[in-house]
Amino acid sequence: MSAPVSQASPQLERFVEQLVELDLDPAQLREDPTGERWLPHALRQTVRNDPACRQELAEFVEMELALLDVHEPCDVFFTRQVMDRLPRIEAIDDRRRNWILASAYALAIGVAYLLLGPLLSSNQLTAWVDPVHDWYHAHAVEAGGMWMVLLLAACALALVPAGSGRRVDA
Repeated sequence: MSAPVSQASPQLERFVEQLVELDLDPAQLREDPTGERWLPHALRQTVRNDPACRQELAEFVEMELALLDVHEPCDVFFTRQVMDRLPRIEAIDDRRRNWILASAYALAIGVAYLLLGPLLSSNQLTAWVDPVHDWYHAHAVEAGGMWMVLLLAACALALVPAGSGRRVDA
């Protein structure tokens, strides 16, 4: 947490990973910030033997308590309060981030064009679409267009990626 990743020892990295995996109650952290009662024995030994791990434990407890001490969980500014309590990290500025995203999108469009170009210029795509086209003309026009709406909705649901849509900024 405090030591840069390049300078952290493997023991410290393992310690931080194990510490983050613990499921802790805020009351435990308040009652025993040193970890004598809630910290597993192996991690307690590591804290006693390594001052860097001791410092990481203190920072971890402080940060966890700062995150858990937000008293209004239904507050509309809850996320802002949590972000303000976290230590500052160096992040990429917005202009550089936008250039990176635009470059990635341009590369993706170029790769898609290269991969789909031969398929679009051949008659294979037409052979794949013809049965759907014939089925649509046989059924959708008779139903007054309702089938077309259902078909478009089904295609949209099939093509829209399913996911949480949650974005994490650095």
